Amino acid sequence: PVSILAFLILVTFAWGAYLLDNYDEDDYFRGSDDMSVGQFLVRNVAMPDVQRLYYTVPPAVVGVGGGGVNAGPIASGAIVGANGYVITTLHSVANVPDITVQVATSAGIRRFPAQVVKTIPGHNLALLKMQTTEKFLHFRMANIQTVVPGQQVFAFGRNMAGAPLVRQGMVQSSDAPLAVGTTQITHLLRSDAVYSWEQTGGPLVNARGDLVGINIAATGPTGKVEGFTVPAQVIVSHLQDVVRFKTGAAAGVAPPAAQTVAMGSSSWWSKAKAVVGGPTAVPGMGMNVVQGTVTTGIPSGMPFIDTDHVGGAKIGGYSIADILGLGMLALAAGVTGGMMTMGGGVLQVAGMMVFFGYGMYLIRPVVFLTNVVVYGAAALRNDKAQLVQWDKVKPLIPWGVAGVVIGYFIGNAIGDSVVGVLLGLFALIMAGKAVLEILQPNAGEDTAEAIAAAEAGDEMDELMALAEGTTRPKTSGIALPEGPTRSAVLGLPMGLFSGILGISGGVIEVPLQRYIGRISLQNAIANSSVLVFWASVAGSVVAFIHGGTTGLIHWEAPVTLALVMIPGAYVGGILGARLMRVLPVRG
Repeated sequence: PVSILAFLILVTFAWGAYLLDNYDEDDYFRGSDDMSVGQFLVRNVAMPDVQRLYYTVPPAVVGVGGGGVNAGPIASGAIVGANGYVITTLHSVANVPDITVQVATSAGIRRFPAQVVKTIPGHNLALLKMQTTEKFLHFRMANIQTVVPGQQVFAFGRNMAGAPLVRQGMVQSSDAPLAVGTTQITHLLRSDAVYSWEQTGGPLVNARGDLVGINIAATGPTGKVEGFTVPAQVIVSHLQDVVRFKTGAAAGVAPPAAQTVAMGSSSWWSKAKAVVGGPTAVPGMGMNVVQGTVTTGIPSGMPFIDTDHVGGAKIGGYSIADILGLGMLALAAGVTGGMMTMGGGVLQVAGMMVFFGYGMYLIRPVVFLTNVVVYGAAALRNDKAQLVQWDKVKPLIPWGVAGVVIGYFIGNAIGDSVVGVLLGLFALIMAGKAVLEILQPNAGEDTAEAIAAAEAGDEMDELMALAEGTTRPKTSGIALPEGPTRSAVLGLPMGLFSGILGISGGVIEVPLQRYIGRISLQNAIANSSVLVFWASVAGSVVAFIHGGTTGLIHWEAPVTLALVMIPGAYVGGILGARLMRVLPVRG
């Protein structure tokens, strides 16, 4: 069974990798109205060049705002995937609890709820996913390795009323740094096409309608707006693990003539501050204006070759460095969980949030898939060793499954920021428990020999009580009668914590099995592995069905992430289990 399971998993992932390498949204939606701005621009030949650009680009430019029926946008954004992926600036959405994306359609402005899929703090980027299965006009990424100062570009945005605004300008430098507090944002373009706060997060496009980058409005030395742009190759480098970007033609096309500039709202900044309650959502950054130190970049006419974000081997959209980093994180989580039967899931979830910027909507299905493989193998090993007490585990499985389903929707409702706080508190509690056990190794526990002796004595007492027609409670733990209440107490909490926080839940289940179920440590771990496996199966099914039907996720990204992390987590679990047997308890 293990070999068959491993073979089917490899076949599934190999099929997924093949689809990832050969998937093209334009091919997939061929025959429909879904296409990129650049393609539509080429096909719409009835208008002159400039009119085609100004009429074709705005449908892919969105307003990004907070909750509220009449709330206006607090930043602009660019649709970069037909499935509803939007890129904007991170500081604009950092403290916004309920993000909405406002899309202009022929029937007026439509608002879609959106969630943060991934953030790149080093370049002030946030990738959002609209919660819808509808298809959208979207941008191709410009080939900007040959971008030089003097090339004409167009900066788009949406004002407070949702109307598009645009200004034609030129690239002033091709490697402009921007200091924001102690953070140095590098590999930026400078452009005078950005003139208004309302263009923050919006697209900078070339004459072909391809996305050159995402705009950042900064305060210059004189207090006026200075325009910066995070270029396309930086965006692709950081986000191609989630979005399958399409690339447009090479730069260098003769630009169209200048057109009239649409002016923005003078009250933009004050209204934006009112939405988030202040101008310091992120230290050093305002809501729609970066307040930092503007420095001169490289104004030469030579092409700027960005070796940090262009080229290099990619596997499934991931760089070798990212694969190694995710693998090391999974290995550390596996060792921690296997050695201490706690903390592995917390480490994996927190690490994916902090170091890689993924949102919980993407993390949960990845962790669930990882747990299915790791704990499925562990449950098979424990069953082979005859450590699984099936008569005690089977009544708990429905409660664990119900708990993870309920927890999944609770976690979605409370949002990433609250989940992050809960993860921190959970980690503090575990750290406190670890310190207590170091200072008092036997606090609340006995040695393995004493536990075995006590269990043997309890079994004899139960046999004698049965023979005499009397009952006798066990000498330790909390006595609960057999039945639904006992099953709920033992199975439901693990599922709830797993669904809300995205963790495996073993740190919850093992103590419950020991002190309420009153079984030995080995049996508690074995029983927990079975329960975590079935809860993770249910969590995976719910996450993919809910994410797919609501348009929140697509299977490619979580499956690929799981493929990257499963080997490390599996090997780490084996190493951790061996370390648990070899190292002294205090260690």
